Amino acid sequence: MSEAILRVSSLHKYFGDHHVLRGVDLEVQRGEMVCMIGSSGSGKSTFLRCLNFMEYPSAGRIELMGKVVGRESGARDGAPTYAYEERELVGLRTHVGMVFQQFNLFPHMTVMQNVMEGPVTVLRTGREEATERARENLTKVGLLDKADQYPSRLSGGQQQRVAIARALAMKPDVMLFDEITSSLDPELVGEVLNVMRDLSAEGMTMIVVTHELGFAYHLARQVLFLYEGVIHEQGTPDEVLKNPQQERTKGFLAGFTDFYF
Repeated sequence: MSEAILRVSSLHKYFGDHHVLRGVDLEVQRGEMVCMIGSSGSGKSTFLRCLNFMEYPSAGRIELMGKVVGRESGARDGAPTYAYEERELVGLRTHVGMVFQQFNLFPHMTVMQNVMEGPVTVLRTGREEATERARENLTKVGLLDKADQYPSRLSGGQQQRVAIARALAMKPDVMLFDEITSSLDPELVGEVLNVMRDLSAEGMTMIVVTHELGFAYHLARQVLFLYEGVIHEQGTPDEVLKNPQQERTKGFLAGFTDFYF
């Protein structure tokens, strides 16, 4: 039986007078992959950053594992606003992992130390347990043999896989991926997508912002097309990528000629 692990209702985000997200709704079931597509500046990255509260929503409700985040404090744009306490958000972020375009690894730490850092410093995990967890996750991304290397000795694809292992080490319930292959050389993209495919097969709940449409078509449960902060089309990969109904979706997809169903 399906279980909604994340519900987003009427999410708005302003930066000053700039209205970036304009009432986004989303429900994600445990174990499913959701892919978000859209042009640069459409609000995709901002949406992900709101989900783990790197950015505070301006209005709208976020519910994670059945619990509403924050305390209702008013209304804006016809949606409720919330006040957030940092103590609550620190706990929430341990449940929502995020991997970015840039790897953001600590250059002075080895691969093993990078993956251990979060569990040791944030979760107060003992070093022996953190080491074992790091070994498990490095094995999962195929990089246990690089455990003693420093990031500068790794390829971009390897660094991104370490970043995934680091996020997994926190044992998140949801993983957010923000265009994590966009800064990689084409020949390195596949190794990162293969790790994400394996995570999906294991039942990890994932929200993925991507331009890898073939990947989205074959692995996503649902695809969202975001345009100027609004979801213009949402449905199965067949519905959105193969048979889009909205003109803006068709226009966006017309720019992609190198992916296959």
